[in-house]
Amino acid sequence: MTIVLAFMHVLLVFDAIIFIPNVLGKTAGIANETLTFITFGAIIISALFTYLQSRTRFGIGSGFVLFTGSYSAFLLCSMDAVKMGGLPLLASMSLLTVPIVFLYTFFIRFFRHIITPAVGGVVILLIATSMVPIGLGLWAGGEASGSAVTLARLGVGAVTVLSLTVLMLFGCTALRLWSPLIAMASGYGTAFLVGELTFEHALSAPWFGLPPVSAWPGWELGIQGVHVPLLAAFGMAMMASMIESTGNIMLVQQISTRNFRRVSYDQVQSGLYCDGLSKVAAGLVGTAVPSVYCDNLPLIEMTGVASRRVGALGAAILLVLAFMPKVSGVILDMPGPVIGGFLIVIAALLFHAGFGLVSMTKLSNQHGLILGLSLVVGLVAGGKSFFPGVVAPALSPLLQNSVAVGGFTAFLLSLLAYLAPKRSIEGVFRADVGELSAVQRLLASGRERLGLSGDEFNILSLCCEEVFCHMASEDSRDRERSLTLRTAKTAEGYFTEMVCGHKMDDINNFAVPESFYQATPDELSKLGLVLFSQYARDVKHLEISGYSYISFLI
Repeated sequence: MTIVLAFMHVLLVFDAIIFIPNVLGKTAGIANETLTFITFGAIIISALFTYLQSRTRFGIGSGFVLFTGSYSAFLLCSMDAVKMGGLPLLASMSLLTVPIVFLYTFFIRFFRHIITPAVGGVVILLIATSMVPIGLGLWAGGEASGSAVTLARLGVGAVTVLSLTVLMLFGCTALRLWSPLIAMASGYGTAFLVGELTFEHALSAPWFGLPPVSAWPGWELGIQGVHVPLLAAFGMAMMASMIESTGNIMLVQQISTRNFRRVSYDQVQSGLYCDGLSKVAAGLVGTAVPSVYCDNLPLIEMTGVASRRVGALGAAILLVLAFMPKVSGVILDMPGPVIGGFLIVIAALLFHAGFGLVSMTKLSNQHGLILGLSLVVGLVAGGKSFFPGVVAPALSPLLQNSVAVGGFTAFLLSLLAYLAPKRSIEGVFRADVGELSAVQRLLASGRERLGLSGDEFNILSLCCEEVFCHMASEDSRDRERSLTLRTAKTAEGYFTEMVCGHKMDDINNFAVPESFYQATPDELSKLGLVLFSQYARDVKHLEISGYSYISFLI
């Protein structure tokens, strides 16, 4: 079962993994030996870092089924780099700009109010909207795909979509588990009957193959001023990849975790470190810049299987495909209507997942407007028919990429909203309950600045006291640890955040005892949190890089 599920994941992403190497080979006049080498390198890197993403050792890998492969936002800048200085310049540009990913990942805790699950949800929604025309193009054919629109193609895609949808909606647990394979078999069978199944790639490919080491392109060490615009384009593509990868890791957590409650930024961080290392490896090998995919993640939701073994075995299958071009050719020969039908259903599931991330937290008017504008801007950019001639052809794959532009918009608007001046107070205290009097003095001194009424001041004081005690009561060997308190007046109320440099139990993880006479000491110690929950709203508890962040509104 694990082998079949892993193979289904590989079927959906393999074409994308080798997409940019194939495009470079067809447009840049790369020698066959070199093209074979960079394609081989792209598959090997995908296999290695897909496996590492399924692990969590040494803080590298998200611990989920996440596949890695070439990323379309790098398409045009990669083509420009190859035309300007060959594959060595592409490798150097990748290595020079990948520190952006590592810097963002290391300082991700400072972006916790900017790259939120809601922003990740908008990115996923934009991916879903961009996937629909791709799926329809593969399904129906036309000029873009080089195939004529025929009733046979429409029928093959319809059989794939209907069989998959019916099994997912009405099938029992066992049928849902096998629904992707059954739907794909139905599509293949229909394609064979109507003459839409060919094996062009498989028949012409050798069974085994290994590129010569001498085909390694190397690096360009003579970077000059003429390369600065290209470097900027790669930097923008790195940021787009970084934002989308953040959303993808948030998404895989949501659909892979039972009783999902909150995003783990530690897992986001370790997944991004692995993503950054994959980009370094691609630069060293001289192949296309990779990123993590979400195209195959709805398979987890379809089957209900999120085991990391699926990711590890998928990586093993990719490793085999790197050395067996014949088997790779079979995958590349999948009928367009079959894969197109799958993408349509996957897009529908991504819409559901994206809305789930957006709805995880209650949105204020400001943040709702930011997310709405980001979605609209992304759709306008992805439409490509609006404002024709405005976007320079050299930047069109980036500025007409709905995910990149929408993600940038959400990032910039969220950053501006966070940096906007607000009436606030801040203080740093020792994480000791003996500091409660100092906390009360800070709140009292800032009461007039914040415009707190008598009731609001009492409620804020009560909530801050309970959170302070919860954070300060955790055992720690460091008796000198500190705790930072920030309170600001916003349109929704009074936003308060407390930060300390150690981890603790989730502040939302408590229960009211059935009987106070029979309550345990641990249950009685949580009664303050019960009182806190009656007055505070939108309570969040994040743990990032060893720091704990608890925030709430009153």
